[in-house]
Amino acid sequence: MFLLKLSFFNLVKRTLGQFTPAQWDKDEWHPLLGPWRFIQVLSLCIVFLTVELNTFFLKFCLWIPPRNSVVIYRLILWWLLAIPTIREYNSYLQDRKPVKKVGAYCWLSLAICIVELLICIKFGHGLYPKPMPIWLVIFWSSVGVAIVTFLLLWSWQIHRSLGNKKRR
Repeated sequence: MFLLKLSFFNLVKRTLGQFTPAQWDKDEWHPLLGPWRFIQVLSLCIVFLTVELNTFFLKFCLWIPPRNSVVIYRLILWWLLAIPTIREYNSYLQDRKPVKKVGAYCWLSLAICIVELLICIKFGHGLYPKPMPIWLVIFWSSVGVAIVTFLLLWSWQIHRSLGNKKRR
């Protein structure tokens, strides 16, 4: 009985293995590798969080019900588009060649994100009568100033350490 369960497990494992890649690539982002890498990884996070936020704003601004098929198809389209986009962007970050370019899927995703954001801004004008609370503006402004200060101090420290190495 044990051998029958084991052979069935091996059969299921082999069958499911037909639908997986022959080799898995390891994606290493290393956001703290340097200030420029930190900005690159942070920009990817900002773009895809904007895409997620656009989902809710588009439903609200265009008065689309949540269960509408347009919303579901848009999310499926973004899911299918995000797979090669993330792969291209990660390949761009890991490439050590001096001349490197971002792929077409990255540019397409960025363009769609910007167009959706512009649609939200255009059709959302006037839907939010109350201004943003001042404490929220202060909070996000202080977060932005803290990130810029952190990046400047980090860059200055790297520049200073490289200057010390050249003098030796």
